[in-house]
Amino acid sequence: MRHTPRLKALCLIFAGGVLAPGASFAADPWDPFSQLETARPSPRKKSIEPAPDAPASATGNAAPEYGVGVPYGGTANGPAGGSSYGAAQPFGGTTPAGTNPTTDATVDTPVEPGRSLAPPLPAAYATPTTQTPPPPLVDRSGAIEKGDLAPVIANDGSGLPYELWTGLDVAALEALIARLEIPPRSPALHSLWHRLITSNITAPGASTDGRFNALRAEALYRSGLLDDAANAVNADGSALAANTGLGALAARVEIARANTTKGCERVKSFIARKAELPKKLQGEALLMTGICAAAGGNPNGAGLAAEFAREDKSLANGTDDAVSLAALDAIASGQKTPVRNLKSLSLLQYRAFAFAGGVDAKDIGDKGEAALLSAIAADPKAPPTLQLTVGEAAARINAIPPANLAALYRAHGPQSAPEALLAANATKADGPLHRAALFKAAEVERTPLKKVRIMRSLLDDAKRAGLYLQTLDMLAKTAESLQPVSEIGWFAETGIEISLASANPERARQWSNLGGSVPGDGGLRHWQALIDIADPVLKTERGRALTSVEGLATRGRLSPDLLHRLATVLDANDINVPLPLWNAANRAPQPTGGYLPETGILTTLQDASKKKEFGRTVLLVMRALGPNGAEGAHLIALGDSIRALRRAGLETDARRLSFESLFAVWPRAVSN
Repeated sequence: MRHTPRLKALCLIFAGGVLAPGASFAADPWDPFSQLETARPSPRKKSIEPAPDAPASATGNAAPEYGVGVPYGGTANGPAGGSSYGAAQPFGGTTPAGTNPTTDATVDTPVEPGRSLAPPLPAAYATPTTQTPPPPLVDRSGAIEKGDLAPVIANDGSGLPYELWTGLDVAALEALIARLEIPPRSPALHSLWHRLITSNITAPGASTDGRFNALRAEALYRSGLLDDAANAVNADGSALAANTGLGALAARVEIARANTTKGCERVKSFIARKAELPKKLQGEALLMTGICAAAGGNPNGAGLAAEFAREDKSLANGTDDAVSLAALDAIASGQKTPVRNLKSLSLLQYRAFAFAGGVDAKDIGDKGEAALLSAIAADPKAPPTLQLTVGEAAARINAIPPANLAALYRAHGPQSAPEALLAANATKADGPLHRAALFKAAEVERTPLKKVRIMRSLLDDAKRAGLYLQTLDMLAKTAESLQPVSEIGWFAETGIEISLASANPERARQWSNLGGSVPGDGGLRHWQALIDIADPVLKTERGRALTSVEGLATRGRLSPDLLHRLATVLDANDINVPLPLWNAANRAPQPTGGYLPETGILTTLQDASKKKEFGRTVLLVMRALGPNGAEGAHLIALGDSIRALRRAGLETDARRLSFESLFAVWPRAVSN
């Protein structure tokens, strides 16, 4: 590559020197997420393409059928409509192999003829046969298979096994992660993903070239986990010094965390070798040089970076690059430049615009990437209103945990208890500030009757804001002071929800015992079935609490979606589906929506879980369920994902996923 005068000037201004004679610009094989620009599916793109010989059917974002229950909000963004499943077989008739029963499109090959959406008639009700199976050719009654052994758990606190990356090398791991929507919108999957990607276990075949750490750093950055990303890039000092790409990621994460001095020192170490970087990182490198120039009091340097980007087309891939160029031009001109039709806003772009008057606050919450949302939520210098708004947006997509949003509510809500109570009783809601006031008022209120009313008001407000499950988790500590007594019996169902959201099944059972004080079909006894499903260490027989659910089913109190979803979850957890539930589901209309992955994913998932390839199983489950997790997945993908996690030894995570798939559509009492 020819060393242009602009490149030499760029190196002189931002790298503290000139290019060394003979500096190499050859392409480096290192390329974290090389498939991102072409392989990663858009969240708005249909997950399944129509087969060449099959007509495409209409798709849309159909809201799930919640039936009797009051949902906590949200819609399933899977394909809807299309051909009927039929009713020849239990739970939906037969599905031709290789077709999507929703869209008549190609799907995973395991959907063989005769496979239905939910389990067949339980074995206990099937007609007995007199045929005796042949004896095994080899007697293995005393043998121990490797798959029967419990995995050895790593001591890094992740709860995951040492053989985490079995079956994956760095290239295969990179290809899998590149196709994921991260951070996962499902809290259960996000918890599993976080433990997976922050574990201290290195992938097989990972050398000391820093590629594995670069892969982890990129994934963590995209998830909004900036501190974890910084730990990943700094894990190996020798690789950081030798690897241009890892150095660029290290510079990005430091500038993203507002450590501009340290980040710009790292920019100097790699800018002369910018051509060795993948195209996306080349554009970000030029944006970082503009930020460093502005931070050093040289706004003209940002203009030079913009000129160089236009010359070698480092920033010429669409709207996102146009925003970066606008940021560099704004720094050079010293004037705030409005950005038209902003589709997304990265954290680096936000840092650049900060030197030229900033951007509109509404663009941050609505258009900001996960890294930007989590950075502002953690920035004590951000305006309180902005921090609350962005903090809620970050919690909504799991870029920050509910505990962090609770801390923001405490920090920016009314500062005294009387003020909090007064604000909570205000008739006019004021968005995040009002929810912060309600949260603080619930914490400081001592009278149980008043406390539960405030908590219920907060949850109703949070439901409208799409933060119901997160707020339930946030209220767990506040609810600990409450005793499940008949005087607050109307709150018992909310108490169950709070306990389940915070993974406390024993506390949920205490609240469910108040069922007699709640009107409706059987009070709250049907919640005990969901509690048992969610409990990973249940000591009693599973399925004993399904009697109340059977009663609701026979009286038509369960929606068709819940009937089929419940049968799928029970079967995937090896719990016999009671005959009344089976009959009710067989009579109910079949579900017509849900995300199905592309051909081969479910087959590969089954194979990975049988081989106890833990990391591969987790990543394939994320692929199989799609962008909206268990709630928006097709029933076939849901059942296979739960089975795979259990088969791989991740029982607790499978139970959590089962709970999430049912919680939104679970029937609620009228009083809630």
